Order: sequence, then C-alpha cells, then structure tokens
Amino acid sequence: MALVPLNYYDLLERLPQPGCVICTLVEHDTRRYLDSLLYEYANAPATHVRLRASRGLCAAHSARLADFGAGVLGVTILQAQVLDEVRRLAEANGERTLSRLLGLSAGGSSIADRLEPTEECPACSSVNHAEAGHALALANAITDERMIAAFRQSDGLCLPHLKMVLREIPTPAHLEKLMTAQSEHWTRLREELETFMRAYDMNKTAPSDVGAASDSWRRAMRLLAGRPR
Repeated sequence: MALVPLNYYDLLERLPQPGCVICTLVEHDTRRYLDSLLYEYANAPATHVRLRASRGLCAAHSARLADFGAGVLGVTILQAQVLDEVRRLAEANGERTLSRLLGLSAGGSSIADRLEPTEECPACSSVNHAEAGHALALANAITDERMIAAFRQSDGLCLPHLKMVLREIPTPAHLEKLMTAQSEHWTRLREELETFMRAYDMNKTAPSDVGAASDSWRRAMRLLAGRPR
C-alpha cells in the first residue's frame, strides 16, 4: 500500500489479542480519552464549555471515570462545572426563581427542554470517530498480506464491527478476503460450541476438560454482541 494510516499498525499489533480487534482498540481509545480529559484538560475552559453543553458525559462514560482513582480531583472539577450549568438552566428566565417556576402549570416541560443537551457526549464523539477510522483502515487493508494473515490468526470481528467494516469495503476482492476469513472464525467457534454442548450433555454439568471450547460460549457472546463501552 502506498499510504498507510497510523492505525494500520495498531490493527496489526492488536489482532493477536483475544476478541474483536476493533473492540480492543475502542477500549484503548476510551481509556486514553478519559485519561487525557482528567489529567490534561480538566481545567481547560474549552472542556468546560463542551461538557456544559452535553450536560456531562453519558452514563456509560461517566461510570468509567471511577476507574481513574488518581483523577478524582479532575472528576470533581468537571462535575462541578456540569452541575453549575444544570442549576443555571433550571433557574433561568429573568427574575424567576426556581420555586416560582415549579409553581407554573407549564413550567415542567419548559425546564426539561432547557436541560436537554445541545451537544453529544464528548467521549462518545471522540471514540466514535476513532472507531470509524479503525473500521475504514481494516476495510482498506484487508487484502494486504500482513493484515489478512494477522486477521486469520485473530478471533475475528464482532458482529457490530463486522457490519461497520463491510460498509467501508472498497472492492469485491476486499469483500471476499474479509468474509472468507470471518467465516473461518465462525466455523471454528461453532465447532467449539458443539464440543462444549456434547460434553455438557454427557456430564450433566459444566465440562472442564474440553480445552479451548470451555469458554466458547463466552467468546460467542462477545463475537455476536460486541464489548460494552
């Protein structure tokens, strides 16, 4: 390939790891974004403006902030900014006080409308952009010898990310490479599921001596549903 995007090498490096490679990269992107948010940008005015507009991070990414114990001051600073914005919006409308607004028959809907976010969760926006880039890079590189070899050695793509990559496939040759390799992963996993089911049926209890098939049901769930954010 003449031009190689940086995440081409990220894909090659992460493909040998268990699970869907794009899920793995998205997890890395999420941690990197949140780490940067807390340790580099928690005091940045632009960060405060955007978080006020989005009413903070979404529930999933807010929950992830608890993973950064050393960043508790950054979490506190950001939550204070968002809370200030929520209070300001709820108490808006000239000289009206919150108690007066709550006494108005139509006040509830008006307050609720003002509290709606005007921007997407910035973590979602950043991670979604990176995720789309990984899908595009894999779609374009799947005919590359190094990439297809690494993909065949991987666990394949989860169904949500397979669909993303399929929508970026540039040529029939790329499509054939991708789907042939992905089908091999599905076939191998189906065989392991069958092995597990047969052993379970004979033992009437969860088998422990079926090798790689012992966690096939877990891998099947991840392969079909993807990894939660």
